[in-house]
Amino acid sequence: MYRPFLLLALRRPRLWPALLSSAWAFRPRDWYRRPPFLPLPSRAYMRWRLETAYGEPDAVPPADEIARFVTWSADMRRRMRPRGRVPLVVKLLAVAGLVAFMVWVNLRAGDMEGARDAAAAAGYPGLLLASVISGFNVVWPVPVATFYPFFIESGLEPVPTLATIAVGMTGGDLLGYLIGSTTRDISSYRLARFRARAEALHDRHRFLPLGLLFLYAAFVPLPNELLVIPMAYMRYSMPAVMTAVLFGNAIFNTMMAMGVSLIFGAGG
Repeated sequence: MYRPFLLLALRRPRLWPALLSSAWAFRPRDWYRRPPFLPLPSRAYMRWRLETAYGEPDAVPPADEIARFVTWSADMRRRMRPRGRVPLVVKLLAVAGLVAFMVWVNLRAGDMEGARDAAAAAGYPGLLLASVISGFNVVWPVPVATFYPFFIESGLEPVPTLATIAVGMTGGDLLGYLIGSTTRDISSYRLARFRARAEALHDRHRFLPLGLLFLYAAFVPLPNELLVIPMAYMRYSMPAVMTAVLFGNAIFNTMMAMGVSLIFGAGG
């Protein structure tokens, strides 16, 4: 059933974005619960679409018609997006620019006397503020720990630097927790069912999510807010969530700092 779409993808690579967009748009809600655990349209849905279009559930649509449909549907979804939304390509380029800036700063740390003096003058309070901003990943998606070699070249000490970064990033995660808590308090009655399910989940599993949050913060290079905000919504206590995040951040930033130190030959 998927063979015509796969053949089209092989023959026309330029259609990959439109094909992937269509597959994601028509994915089943519970695709991650059933094998092959891929966000692909269900066979029942595909058969229904083919029957309504061609009068036969096993029909094989021509390649040109598939190309026109997926291109048109992808264009319609783009037109329906809210205005002012930043395209994904722009976001990826921005992140790539930040990574390139990080590499340049660490490579040139020994030659940037003015920047090192400014970092030394800002000291640990300035590093704490930068870490809070970095901890709230929607603002600065590149961890501040990636600049660890530059901070060491600026005269900061390794252990206080890592501790300050961990505390500051936990402060950024605290903002995410407060957002989740506030959202819960001001949410409308339409979210009452979700709120009830969240509370039931909290009652059944009080400690397991905290352990998973610690492992996530320690080893997963994604924003902690993806877990912190829902856990705040589920009324997990702030001290418990922040403790798990703090220890996870300490491990994550230590590994990150040691990694960039090995790459750029700084730190210690």
